[in-house]
Amino acid sequence: MKNTSQIKYTEYDIHGKGVPAPIHVDQLENLLKSFANKETYDNGDKCNRSGDLDPYSYYAVNSKNARITNDDIITHLAPTLKKCFPNLAFRITGNFIYGPGDGIDEHTNANDPSDVMYITYATGKSKFSYRYSQEEPLIDTYDDINGLTLRAFTLTDSKPFTFHKVECETGYRVSIGIRYVKLF
Repeated sequence: MKNTSQIKYTEYDIHGKGVPAPIHVDQLENLLKSFANKETYDNGDKCNRSGDLDPYSYYAVNSKNARITNDDIITHLAPTLKKCFPNLAFRITGNFIYGPGDGIDEHTNANDPSDVMYITYATGKSKFSYRYSQEEPLIDTYDDINGLTLRAFTLTDSKPFTFHKVECETGYRVSIGIRYVKLF
């Protein structure tokens, strides 16, 4: 757990390379918190896919969530992320809001190998699970409730993959995914 600007957040260094530390943590937390509610969820673009489970799929076959609007990404999210992570070159690759009972099943994102960070804010019980082989059990990492959680890991285009999934049991969970490179 780190303490920056007197705001605490939880970090999971899944790839062992360190988790990029945000500055202006309070602004980042407040922005994500502003998206973590029923109204924003209801107004977001909905995703509700279902099919036969394929953990080797690049994208989750089964998914239920909403997406933050493009307008909010351009006017609020991207500028705040640039301010909070000035030493990263990044692109936003995920902008999800999960409601109670939502989730995204196991997948690899192997078509986009890179270092990735997921930044989450949750108002209820939710978790991110991962593993490197289908023979291994899933490792569960839980989101802070009413706080920020940062997870950094590496996506590869060959074995070992980082299989990962999300489950939101209660409340609302905002998840921002970025592919990043450290500049200095």
